[in-house]
Amino acid sequence: MTLSREDEVLLNAYLDGELSPLEADRFEQRLASEPALAAEIEAYRLLGAALRADMGEDVPPRDLRDRIESRLGIGHARSGEGRAWGSLAASFLAGAVLAGTLTFGAFNQQSGDQLASEVVSAHIRGLMAPAPMDVASSDHHTVKPWFNGKLGFAPVVPDLGAEGYPLLGGRIDVIGLEPAASLIYSRGKHLITVTELPEDRALPASSNQSERGYLVLSWSEGGISYCAVSDAAPDELASFVKLFRAAAGAAAGRPPA
Repeated sequence: MTLSREDEVLLNAYLDGELSPLEADRFEQRLASEPALAAEIEAYRLLGAALRADMGEDVPPRDLRDRIESRLGIGHARSGEGRAWGSLAASFLAGAVLAGTLTFGAFNQQSGDQLASEVVSAHIRGLMAPAPMDVASSDHHTVKPWFNGKLGFAPVVPDLGAEGYPLLGGRIDVIGLEPAASLIYSRGKHLITVTELPEDRALPASSNQSERGYLVLSWSEGGISYCAVSDAAPDELASFVKLFRAAAGAAAGRPPA
């Protein structure tokens, strides 16, 4: 069963106990008369139970607290246990803030293959969405300015309509915990997503690979890393990338590759 947005909100509110008694009673009447809706809510309950069943495996060992207390010299201060652990929590919070840039840097050092996998996932999410773009336009003069203020770099937005790859629009994707520009082009019934990131978040240079049935071509030039994803034929995607690189190079005043 495909839930409407309203029913999905009601279902989640019902499971979370957020409906008023009257609203809950009305919803339960619907459950009694709509077997498909009842089956959907049961599936939600089973999923929640399965997720909770795995949580026990993530509980830290019982001696972890003793080891932490011992390291911090509060292991035997049981009379002030609440205050000691309150101080410990504050210390952890301060440490997290001070080390924030280190953690952020660690996320940014994701492997190129992992970033490419995230780009493929974003492409698939776009295909599943009612519209695969946030701004819909075939005019690159409309799409390019739309990214202003949303990114830390200026994306390249070539117009390839005359070459048979019309621009459909663009969107913001989150790749490696940072915003990236994604352009959507079409070729017949196939969509091609080109995701652009700053070059310091490099994807596999000049590589091609296949993931989950989608071909991935990536390259870097002009301070930007690019990743093109599609289920189009390999020669079609390769031709598209060649045209895209030529147009991007011409716009930047670079000689043809």
